[in-house]
Amino acid sequence: MKIITKMRLPPMSLALGLVLAGAGTSLAHHGFTGAYDASRPLYLEGVVERATLALPHVELIVDVAQPAPPPQALPRLETLGIPDIAARLRPIEAGRHRIQIAGTNFVAELQGRIKVGDRVALIALRNCRPPHEVRSRWIRLADGDVVARGGATQAEVQGC
Repeated sequence: MKIITKMRLPPMSLALGLVLAGAGTSLAHHGFTGAYDASRPLYLEGVVERATLALPHVELIVDVAQPAPPPQALPRLETLGIPDIAARLRPIEAGRHRIQIAGTNFVAELQGRIKVGDRVALIALRNCRPPHEVRSRWIRLADGDVVARGGATQAEVQGC
């Protein structure tokens, strides 16, 4: 004879379990669980296909028709705090790229300043860990204005 036991969880235990299960997904989504390679910063120029400006960060889909070498003079690079960044910059490969712009302050600062069809340039870092998302703290808008943020908005490493 089989004995089947049913276990009943108190409602508070169930609620706590659901919160903790979602915490892992949330942590995996944010930059502090990644390892963004600051030794190989990426430069990309392209057209915005989609722009989502909502907390916790801005997310863009940018179509890069062909890799573009970075211009000689890029304003506000020092803000990023990456040594010799101008010499290390390399163009990102052609294609559609999902870019997260790290930092909640970008949501308000870019509101009404970026739209589908705009040509933008970004400096970004790729996550060494799957799914290898690309994050940025520097963007040149269609009007030429550069918005950049320093500080730790993601975990940065020197090489994957």
